[in-house]
Amino acid sequence: MSRLLRVELDRFASRTLIRLGVVGVLVICCLAVVNAWQSASPPTEAERAQAQVYYEQALEDWEENGEQWVADCEEGEAAEKEAATDPDAIDWGCDQMEPKAENWLGSPPSFDTDTTALLMSMSALFVLAPLLLAGSFVSAEFSTGSIGNWLTFAPRRTRVYLSKVLAAGLATIPVAAVGVAIVLGGSWAFYRYFDTLDGGPASELSSPVHVALRIVALAPVIAVIGAALGFLVRHTAAVLGVMLGWLVLVEVILVGRVQQLQPWALITNVTAWVEGSTEYYVTQCTVNAAGQSCQSVEHVVSQTQGAIYLGVLAVVVAGIALLVFRRRDVG
Repeated sequence: MSRLLRVELDRFASRTLIRLGVVGVLVICCLAVVNAWQSASPPTEAERAQAQVYYEQALEDWEENGEQWVADCEEGEAAEKEAATDPDAIDWGCDQMEPKAENWLGSPPSFDTDTTALLMSMSALFVLAPLLLAGSFVSAEFSTGSIGNWLTFAPRRTRVYLSKVLAAGLATIPVAAVGVAIVLGGSWAFYRYFDTLDGGPASELSSPVHVALRIVALAPVIAVIGAALGFLVRHTAAVLGVMLGWLVLVEVILVGRVQQLQPWALITNVTAWVEGSTEYYVTQCTVNAAGQSCQSVEHVVSQTQGAIYLGVLAVVVAGIALLVFRRRDVG
């Protein structure tokens, strides 16, 4: 088994399409570092002066009309509370309407906050890339007919299947690790250069290192699913079609119409794993004497649920693919 695994790792690394895909992932990570450079640089004196002008204009307008704005806000808030089943959940923020200078100047650069948000925004890349790289690796074996030749040398299909799936999963780990290292290292270098490493308030989000580690751990799990799909559909275009079909039909249309399915959506659980947890909202409507009242109720999906969901999904898809491969003709 170990010999087969080493051979499959070599085959994975030797494919031109996979090499191009890896280069593409790393190029995107380098472009993300450019975004970090823009976030790390503090505002110029000209930008500060312009923001101060806008702030003073807003403050002058507030001193003239602020009392009326607050009164209108409180009146509207009170009316909505009377019609709501849970008045305590209604908060229009009427006591926070006064202009503040930071509303125009923006928050100061913060390595922890900004880099964490940047890595989170890139999590889709580290889902799509392992899925397609692993799927194309396996699909190419069928489209070229080499899987049949390979089985003549290693006739035990289970061993061949496991070696290919494990190789796809293991091979994506260094790709993800190098990618997030480029983003982390480049971002840290720019924030250090501009002396803004600790420029912002403490972040309530996970630290960028924790997010990076979770992204690296996610990559092989998604790659296992991609390799299993390759065994099922046997063509790279079909793997891409399955991915897009699931995204549009299930994640967007079905989950969008049936809000109760949100905790079981792939996107929700990937987000929960990468970010540490995530929230989704379900609209609940009630009818009272004042008429129908609707409000959004917040629910939380934990990181643990996200990990269990992704692990079970990988095992189920890989198990189905193994059963199909053992019984289906490879010709």
